[in-house]
Amino acid sequence: MSDFEKFKIREYNLWVLFLHKEQYPYIGRCYAWAKREDARSVSDMNLQESSELLVIIHDWGYALHSLFGGGFWPNLAILGNETPHLHAHLIPRHRKPIEAHGIRFEDPNPNGNYAPYPKIDLPLETLMKIKSDIGQKLP
Repeated sequence: MSDFEKFKIREYNLWVLFLHKEQYPYIGRCYAWAKREDARSVSDMNLQESSELLVIIHDWGYALHSLFGGGFWPNLAILGNETPHLHAHLIPRHRKPIEAHGIRFEDPNPNGNYAPYPKIDLPLETLMKIKSDIGQKLP
């Protein structure tokens, strides 16, 4: 299993939803990766892809709300600066600290840009628990 495959949460028709390896401080951070190989940037997105991406954002938001309650604001970033393939970062901005799996997740700047942020590598076991939590709550 590739490093990417182990973080797969759900496969959709046109996208795959993955857990982002950098969960701290944004527990629930994910990204959606377009399956179409020649999709390079947001301007390449077709109507079917954009429509399904909105479904993914909804599903992801529902899962996080179910797991952590209200008080988070969904952020979406479609950049492609480092990886020239169509993908969308789904970044949850939690307004209050979240306690999960023995870790306190706290957004250092909940009203500003998400970057830069403190990066702490979490154990693979914790990442897999978070991935499972989200996957079980997706509608």
